[in-house]
Amino acid sequence: MVPEDIRLCDMKAYDPLVVTIGPYHYNKFKESRTPQAMQDHKWHCVWRLLSKRTKSKPDEFNDLFSTCLKILKLKDDFVRDCYSENLQRLKDDDLALIMLLDGCFIIHVLLTFNGNLHPGDIYKEDDIAAGHEIDMEALKARAEVINIDLRVDQRSKVWDTMLLDLVKVENQMPFQIIEMLFDELKTPGDEDIDLVNIADKLLSPLHPSYPSFTKVCFLTNSYNVRHLLDLFHSTLVPSDDYLRINKIKLTEHRLNHRMNSEIIWVPSATELQLTGVKFAEKKGRAISFLDISFTNGTIEIPKVRLHGATSTLFKNLIAFEQCDYLGIEDNYVTAYAFFMDYMINASKDVELFELEGIFHNQLGTPDHAATLINQLCLQIRDRGDSYLQCSMNEVKIYYDSKWNKWWAGLIHDHFQNPWTIASLVAAVILLLLTVEQSFFAAYSYFRPPS
Repeated sequence: MVPEDIRLCDMKAYDPLVVTIGPYHYNKFKESRTPQAMQDHKWHCVWRLLSKRTKSKPDEFNDLFSTCLKILKLKDDFVRDCYSENLQRLKDDDLALIMLLDGCFIIHVLLTFNGNLHPGDIYKEDDIAAGHEIDMEALKARAEVINIDLRVDQRSKVWDTMLLDLVKVENQMPFQIIEMLFDELKTPGDEDIDLVNIADKLLSPLHPSYPSFTKVCFLTNSYNVRHLLDLFHSTLVPSDDYLRINKIKLTEHRLNHRMNSEIIWVPSATELQLTGVKFAEKKGRAISFLDISFTNGTIEIPKVRLHGATSTLFKNLIAFEQCDYLGIEDNYVTAYAFFMDYMINASKDVELFELEGIFHNQLGTPDHAATLINQLCLQIRDRGDSYLQCSMNEVKIYYDSKWNKWWAGLIHDHFQNPWTIASLVAAVILLLLTVEQSFFAAYSYFRPPS
C-alpha cells in the first residue's frame, strides 16, 4: 500500500483506471463502467484459457477450474504474505478466486500480445450454454463482454491505459502465482513460452527513454520476478559497468575531497550553464535512461519522453522504491527524480533541455514539464547516498571553482556577440603590432646599426 502522506499528493496516481489486479482494489469500482466491464472480461479470459486446454469439454473444464482453485487455496498463506495490508476480510475461497481471475487475465494478455492467442478465437454462445455447472454468472455470453475483448488490443486507448495500470504499486499480484497457473493451463505447444520475456516486451512501451533500453537476457536467466512492477523496475536499473565505475569514482572523491554521504545541492541547469557547465544528450553508451554522467564540464543525460502518463509512471516507481525492501543505494528512479528536480526550476531550464535533445516534451509547454518534474518527489525525503552522488559531487566542485566562474563569466560577457569577438581580436592584433613596433624602436635605440 502507498503510504497515506505520499498518496495525498496525488490521489489519482495510484488507483487503477480500467483493470484492477490483486485484492486492494477488487470490487471498488462497481459503479464505473470500464473497470466493471473488464471484470467481466476476466471471466472471458478464464474461459478461453481453460477451453484451450480442455477443448471445451464440460466435465474436463469443470475439473480443471476446480483444480486451479484448489492449488491457489493451498498457496493462501504465501499470497497473504505478499501484501502489506491485512487481508482477513477475504476468505481463502475469495482470495483464490481473485488470483485465478487476475492471473488468467494477465496470462491472456501476455499470450495474445505474443501471438499465441488470436482475437478470432472467441467463444460461441452455444459453447457457454453447453451445460457447465460452474457458478460464474459473468461467464454467460453477453455482447458487451465480446465488445470489450475486441477493444482491448494494441491499437486501443484501453490497451495503453491497461499497461499503465499493470505497473501501479497497489495493482500487483505475485508473479509466482501467474507462472504456477500457466504451468497448469499451458498446452504441449506452449512449452517454450517464457512469460518473463513476454512481459518485458509487453511493458517496454512504458519506458521513459526513447528508444527504450531493456535487459531481457539478465531477467530471464537470473532474476526472480516478484510482480510486474518489480520486473519493469528491474529493466530501468543502470548498467553494471556504469554502477561499478561510479562506485570507484565515488570512493576516490570521498578520499580526495573528504566528502561523506550528505545531501549535495546543485543549482539549476541555467545557473550551471552560466558557470560553463554544458549539457548534452547521451547517445550510444547508455543502457538505461538513468545513466547520467559528468565529464570535462559536460553533463550527459539520455533522452527521455515527457507525456501524459509520465507523472503517474514515475510516482508509482518512486513509491515502490520507498515502500520496498530495496536499500537506499538502489533507489535509482527516486535519485533521478531528485536530480531532475534540482536541474529544473523554471520553464527556461526545460527549454535548455529541449534544445539539447534531452527532453522530448509532449506536454505542450515547458511550464507543464517543469511543474510535472517539481511535483514528483513531494513528501519524499532525499537520503543523499545515491548512485548519482558522484556526478553531483563533480558538478558541485566544478560549480564552486572560482576559475570556472571567472572564465565562464568572461565568455558570457565578452564572447557572446560576434562583433565583440571581432573587436577583441582586432584589439589583440593591434596590441601585438604596437608591442612589436615598440620593441624594434627600443632595440634600434640601444643597438643602433653600425
